[in-house]
Amino acid sequence: MEEVFDKIKEHAYKAKDGAVKLTRTVIDKTNNVVNQTKLKFAISETEDKIKDIYTEIGKAVYEKYADTNEACCGFVAEKCGKIDALKEEVADLKQQLAQLKETVKCGSCGAYNHTDDVYCSKCGEKLNDEDVSADDIDDSVDVITITPKKPSEDVDGE
Repeated sequence: MEEVFDKIKEHAYKAKDGAVKLTRTVIDKTNNVVNQTKLKFAISETEDKIKDIYTEIGKAVYEKYADTNEACCGFVAEKCGKIDALKEEVADLKQQLAQLKETVKCGSCGAYNHTDDVYCSKCGEKLNDEDVSADDIDDSVDVITITPKKPSEDVDGE
């Protein structure tokens, strides 16, 4: 009878350990999604700031033209500098997002692939170490990677 209780106890501990591992995995994945969402929001906010500056530039240039028939170079140069700084910020945020998504950009076609992929899922080119840049992520599309089976794997063996 004691053996039965020991086996039940052993299985209960295994179930508990499995539940703890699963919970940790779920927490990690949830944190990753939350961080991705925060970065996407920050990217969107920064891009909105850039659009606002574009609007300011256009309005100021037009007003200057309407008043004096000449361009206002100093103001435009200042705003262009701000746009450059914000674009760098967007690029940094997109780099962080690519790392969270575990993606790399193909140097040949620009498609994003999982970091474990050896070949691009879009064009088939071999992914190099240089392909890890993440400057132009399209945030409206999540990266989906399909990894082909190795020839040695067969359906019955899975």
